[in-house]
Amino acid sequence: MDWDDLRYVLAISRAGGLNGAARALGVNPSSVYRRLEALEKALEVRLFERLRAGYRLTPGGEALAEAAGRMEREALGVENRIKGTDVRLEGHLRVSTSEAVTLHLLPRWLAEFRDTYPGLTLDIASTNQIVDLSKREADVVIRGTDRPPPHLVGRRCAPIVFAAYASTRYLDKAGRGRPLADYEWLGFDGPMLRVQQAKWLAEQVPESRIRLRYDSFAPIRLATAAGLGCAALPCFACEEDPALERLPGTMNATTYHFWVLTHPDLRRSARVRAFLQFFGTRLAALDESVMGAAATPA
Repeated sequence: MDWDDLRYVLAISRAGGLNGAARALGVNPSSVYRRLEALEKALEVRLFERLRAGYRLTPGGEALAEAAGRMEREALGVENRIKGTDVRLEGHLRVSTSEAVTLHLLPRWLAEFRDTYPGLTLDIASTNQIVDLSKREADVVIRGTDRPPPHLVGRRCAPIVFAAYASTRYLDKAGRGRPLADYEWLGFDGPMLRVQQAKWLAEQVPESRIRLRYDSFAPIRLATAAGLGCAALPCFACEEDPALERLPGTMNATTYHFWVLTHPDLRRSARVRAFLQFFGTRLAALDESVMGAAATPA
């Protein structure tokens, strides 16, 4: 048996089909199908039931997928431990953070980081999904949370504050100082329904006043700036924009803080330590001109 085939079995079992497995492996679905067919023929056993709803593991397939998962965890653990001994300040770091941080905080520091550590290259994944550092989906993460995963290590930084904002153009037209329910609002959908601003909006504004909904941060921030209505947004994304105005009395401190985190096996890596120190220090030093006047030191 070609041990590389186990990666295909594991990917199909996780994705529940060929297309998702192909995306995870970076190959064509036809390649996944051929590898699976060849493996089943070599083992003389059916590994997956082909159903209309997707691929489901047979008992034999479950045993093989379980073994593949153990091998993957062991291989990644060894890789992490080896990388954790790296003392060079050069190479790549995979960074995962949110859209809001990517757009409104990182740009102010990236040039300085590049000049300070010219041998390091950052691969930045802008996503609101939580990545799995134990599977090497990223080396370091910057996240806003009130409960960082207990298996990660890092530093708590500045608190996160949000408020309601609208463009100056919109308020010139709609008027200032009116009840919140008099304005048109931009709301949340999909994964954005989990953010604390969504709960605040549901409590403060009638459903009928929410005219547009978005499932990610960037479009709702752009729509607010374009004058399409008011929105509850993190202060760090709006306070420095002269085209936006904060609605009086809407600032809210949350239980969330920024955290800069990594896997314990990587914390001794010089590259990871440099990243944690550099960005942790700058996130902790953000003042009220960026974070909002309700923010207090971490």
